Amino acid sequence: MLRRRERHPRDDYPLVYCRRTVCACAAAASLRPQAACAAVEAGASPASAMTLGTILESTSALPETTRAPASLVLRPEYGIESADVLYPEWALGRWAARSTLRTVLAPAGDELFSPGRNGTEALRRARLEAGTALEYPVKWIQPGGRVVVDREYNVASISRATMGPEAVQDARADGPDHLTMVLRPAGAPSGSLFSADLRVVGRRTDPYPLAERPNFFACAETTRQTVTTVAGERAAPGPPRAPLIKEIETICTYELDSRDSRVMRGQQRTASFLVPDAGYTGDPSLAELAASRLARAPNGRIMAVDVRVYDVTYTRL
Repeated sequence: MLRRRERHPRDDYPLVYCRRTVCACAAAASLRPQAACAAVEAGASPASAMTLGTILESTSALPETTRAPASLVLRPEYGIESADVLYPEWALGRWAARSTLRTVLAPAGDELFSPGRNGTEALRRARLEAGTALEYPVKWIQPGGRVVVDREYNVASISRATMGPEAVQDARADGPDHLTMVLRPAGAPSGSLFSADLRVVGRRTDPYPLAERPNFFACAETTRQTVTTVAGERAAPGPPRAPLIKEIETICTYELDSRDSRVMRGQQRTASFLVPDAGYTGDPSLAELAASRLARAPNGRIMAVDVRVYDVTYTRL
């Protein structure tokens, strides 16, 4: 799943990817939102008290003016729990997706929303996009009899929708855990290219099916994205910028319409985390290093600096 554009040379074009598209799933929550809120208030951790669907629903219910409880926005501790996300049979095929930004949160504080920039202003601009919709095609395929997302197709599709029809120069997946892209976003400096390396570092699926909601499915993937500026023919002189590295967890929820199998609905939540070892691998600015130390919960665990919730409707093509 891809990030929407934020007009800034460092944080806009490099951060083009998030797992909300590649994950492309639906939610199964064993706790209702009211129970989830009670668990959060009691200080329980998401891993022990809440399903992925509950975490997303609880986040979606928060007002933007309220700082999210730390237990909802901690860096996930789960690893890669399955070889790939296996989807229900009803997801198979091509769909037209319409994704609408619902909420933008800054759990670590407004000033840390965009390290190295005016975080408060960046947050204000991001919230102005609430209610705007993005449309793009996606599909699920069935190699070997199991329904999985078509990663190359979906990532390229949403990249074109967010950055322009000619933005994707190349997109290649060498398995469910790794994908590389070469991008030339519309509006980027003349001649610029960006190389994006996207590696899954965490994957989890909620129990499915649930007796009370048989067409409700949820999954999550955390991806470490490394984006490097590549000097093109007409790029500005000088060495390319150091790689920009972040981790993004995307939780996706989808539910097939019980009255119309051509429609499924759900939500996606993206949570961006500053990578602890970026000081060694990404040569970040001093502002980013300071932010990575400040963006922590009282127990020392890393908190998300940027959380966004999207409402998504899929119509079968």
